[in-house]
Amino acid sequence: MRVSRKVLVVAVVCTTAVAGLAGCGKDGDTKAKGVSEAKKPSATASPTPVDLFAGMTADAIAEKAVGVTKAANTVKVSGAGISDGEHMTIEVTVTSKGHCSGRATVKGGTAHIIKADLKSFYMKGDEKFYRAVAKEDGTPKRQADAMIEVLKGRWMKMPADAPKKSKKRHGKASGDGMGEFCVLSELVAGMDDDKSDRTGMAKGADTVVAGVPAVTLRGKKQRDGSAVTMYVAKQGPAHLLKVVETGGDEPGTVTFSDYDKPVTITPPPADQIMDLEKLGMKPGGSSGSGSGGTGELKA
Repeated sequence: MRVSRKVLVVAVVCTTAVAGLAGCGKDGDTKAKGVSEAKKPSATASPTPVDLFAGMTADAIAEKAVGVTKAANTVKVSGAGISDGEHMTIEVTVTSKGHCSGRATVKGGTAHIIKADLKSFYMKGDEKFYRAVAKEDGTPKRQADAMIEVLKGRWMKMPADAPKKSKKRHGKASGDGMGEFCVLSELVAGMDDDKSDRTGMAKGADTVVAGVPAVTLRGKKQRDGSAVTMYVAKQGPAHLLKVVETGGDEPGTVTFSDYDKPVTITPPPADQIMDLEKLGMKPGGSSGSGSGGTGELKA
């Protein structure tokens, strides 16, 4: 399942976008009705909760949870873990329409992301983020300073097509990393490309995740020493609530919340946007050079 690699991939995408200018609570809050003591109905026995997973194996429950999660309209994804040796965190709201809004922290800096339509996405990093990326890319300090001055307080607008299901590569939908990440079904599918992580699972003790009763599913240890534990909602839709990967090179924890809550995602203010295409910059470089590197970004 490779939780950290699949779900935290957006942080890597953000880094790549700068380095190469690539195109790249509580769930279900309920309002209580005011009822006076005199009008309260007499106490009755609480109905027995329906067992969503009666007769199902742990593997079958995991399969169902992935399918139900894919079908959600919106969800907030929060995660922290290690990917490619870097500690990363992510907090992003993703919709079934391919829109998203959130932020990723990597290399000590933070990048905010917005994707409000299927054609482009916007990213704005802080100085720590840009300097860390420039350093890794080998950009001279003078050029890095110029880049940061140009980007300060601005959102970079870059093309980001949603995955095209009609075109497959190696059995997966094509499209850039950002477009794929911002489609909820594709995000969960990315967690589902290696089912060996959730084959031969065992039920653990029931628990509560963010106030929601959950069944615990423990995966067997893989060859690299990693193991996945899934927490699935026992009430309402059988959504994924949390996925934890321990051991191995890329441990991480991802939580899912705010399912199907209405969200409105809009582009940044026009006067804060720097459109790379209008400036003649192409993915991987500037002015058609295709050479890439943060040093290619000039005012």
